[in-house]
Amino acid sequence: MKRTTFIFTILWLAVFRMNAFAGLSQEQLELEQYVDRLDKVNYLPTLLPIIIENSDVIGLTDEQVGKLLEWRKNNRQDVIAAMNEIVRKRSEIRQAALSLNVSSARIEQMQSEIFRLQRKVLDYKLSCRDTVIKTFNQQNWESFLFVLADEGIDVELPTMMATK
Repeated sequence: MKRTTFIFTILWLAVFRMNAFAGLSQEQLELEQYVDRLDKVNYLPTLLPIIIENSDVIGLTDEQVGKLLEWRKNNRQDVIAAMNEIVRKRSEIRQAALSLNVSSARIEQMQSEIFRLQRKVLDYKLSCRDTVIKTFNQQNWESFLFVLADEGIDVELPTMMATK
């Protein structure tokens, strides 16, 4: 019985996810895919797109979604710009590493700049994380775990929620 319920839930989430993508314009869909590719240059996952796409499944109220969308509106372009800069600077450092005219000290400076940008992106992601933590309730966290499982992201219920 549990297995049937689990399979049904996974299928329902997959259908719901397809419907969520169907509602996006081509430009929005491309931007989301672009953010996913840029996310590979970071260590902390970008979960806000997953949360917004699955807000109904997670059980978010309009007020909760509004808070998350407000964070995205205020920060998205800056995050993407910093991630793009990281990609550009990584390409530059690869070229510099093969150049006989670039000193080791210059390559270290270039790497330090990449670290600075990575820290900037991390700060944005931690700010988003704080917004999610302040916005979610127990039921949201539990539902979000099912969504993450569907995405292939294996995590456990946050300790602070598990003890409530």
